Amino acid sequence: MQLTNTTDYAIRIVCYLAIKKHRVTTAKLASELKIPESYIPKITKQLKKEKIISASEGISGGYALAKNPEKISLFDVISCMESTMAISRCLEKDGFCSRNYTDCCKVHQVLLDLQNIYNNRLENVKISDIIRPGKDEYFGRFYIILKVNLAENSYECIYSHNRGIYDDVKTAGTYDDFLKVYCEKYVCEKDCEKLQEFLKSDSLTEHLKKGCSEEDIVYQRRSEKNSETYVWMEVKRFVDENEKTAVITFHNAKVIPNTIVNMERELRQKAQDETKQYWKMVSLLAAVLNHNNLIETEHQDDICFYTKQVYLQLQKNYPEYGITEEEIENVSHLAPIHDIGKIRVPIEILNKNGKLTADEMGIVKQHPLTGAEMTLRFPRGATTEKLNKYSYEICRYHHERYDGSGYPDGLKGNAIPMCAQVVGIVDAYDALINDRPYKRKYEPEEAIRMISNGECGAFSKKLIQCLTAAAKQPEWLKVTKSQA
Repeated sequence: MQLTNTTDYAIRIVCYLAIKKHRVTTAKLASELKIPESYIPKITKQLKKEKIISASEGISGGYALAKNPEKISLFDVISCMESTMAISRCLEKDGFCSRNYTDCCKVHQVLLDLQNIYNNRLENVKISDIIRPGKDEYFGRFYIILKVNLAENSYECIYSHNRGIYDDVKTAGTYDDFLKVYCEKYVCEKDCEKLQEFLKSDSLTEHLKKGCSEEDIVYQRRSEKNSETYVWMEVKRFVDENEKTAVITFHNAKVIPNTIVNMERELRQKAQDETKQYWKMVSLLAAVLNHNNLIETEHQDDICFYTKQVYLQLQKNYPEYGITEEEIENVSHLAPIHDIGKIRVPIEILNKNGKLTADEMGIVKQHPLTGAEMTLRFPRGATTEKLNKYSYEICRYHHERYDGSGYPDGLKGNAIPMCAQVVGIVDAYDALINDRPYKRKYEPEEAIRMISNGECGAFSKKLIQCLTAAAKQPEWLKVTKSQA
C-alpha cells in the first residue's frame, strides 16, 4: 500500500500542530508545510471527524490538537485518511482471493503476518515520538516492504518509511536497478556486494527450487550520506514457489528484537482473548440448545467424543486428507453447535410425535442455513479464522450426503467439507441410539448397520469404515453403554 499525498499532508499537519502547541491558521499551515491552502480543509475535515484535531473561527481561531500527542498514533492518522489499510486485496474484510486459495496460500499468511506487524508498528508510533529530536529514532519500524513478482520480473514498494524510496522505485527500470541504487545511497560500501548478492533477482529465483523459504542477513546502513557512522540493519526475504513471489523487508537490527518480543506478546494476548471470547460464544449457544431441549448436556460431551474418535481414525488410516491435531480438537469442540439453527424452529415441530408434514419438514430443513448465518456473527479475527470456517461449514453442510441427496445445497462427494461429513455421520449415529419423540432408540450395532446400509443417507465408504472402527474401541463402547 502506498500512502496518498493527502495522508502525507495529514501527518505533517498533525506533527506541526503538536510542535506549535497553539492554534494555527490555514494560511500558516499552507505557508509552513508547502500544502495548497485550498486543499487543507479537505484534510482537516477528516482529522476533526476522528477528533484528532479541533478547529475554531475568529481572529484567534485556527487548528489545534484535540488530544495530547502521546495519545495520537500514526495508525490513527493514516487510517482516517486512507480508504483501506490492507497491504494486499486478500486482506480486506471480504477476504477476496482471485484464485480462491485463501485457505492454502502461503503468501497470504506471509502478508497477514506483515499486515499485523505493519499495523502494530503504526499503532506504537505516537506523534510525540515523531516530533522528538533524533535522526535514527524510527528505524525500529519496518521502513521498507517490497513485493517482487518473479514470473513477470516486476516489483512494487508496498510500504516505506522513507519517501525517497518510492521515488527510487518509480525511476528504477527493474528490481535489480533499484537494488543497485539503494545500495549506493544507503548501504556501507563493504556490505554492498553481500546485500546485492543476497537480494538480486537471480538469487531469489534460485530459491524457487526449495519451495517457500525465509532467510535473512544483517548489513550496515549509512546513517547519513558520506558519513562514517552507521546503523545495523536486517533484511528478510520470503520466497514462495507456488506464487512465484518474493516479499523483501528491511528494518533496524538493534531495535527490532525487543519490539518484536513486545509485539508478539501483545499478539499472543490478543489471540488468547479472541479465542476465549469465541469459545464463550460456543458454550453459550450449547447452553441455549440445552435450555430448549434441543440437545441434552450429556449428549454435548458424547457428540464431541464421537467426532474426535472418528477423526482420529481418519487421521490414522487416510493420511492423504492431511488432518491435523488442531483440526481434530477444533471440530470436536464445535460439533455440538451443528443444530443451532433449530433455535428458530418451533418447539412443537421439533417435539412432534409422528411424521412431519411437508410444510413442517420444509421449516426444519431451513436450520442449516439459519445456523450458518448465525455463525457469521461469531467473534471474528485472524486467530479465529479457522474456527469461523469450521463453525460455518459444520452448521451449513452437516445434512449434505455423499451422493448429493442431502440439503440445503445438494453438495456431492468431497465437495462436502470433511468437518461437516464427520459431524454429519456422528449426528446420524447419535440420533439413532437415543430416543426421539418420533422414534425409539436403536442399539449401537443396529445404528452402525443402518448407516452402512444407507438408511440415513449416503456417506463415504472411508467415513463409514472409520465410524465402524471407532465404534469397536473400548472407550466408545463405554460411552454408548452409559447411554443405555
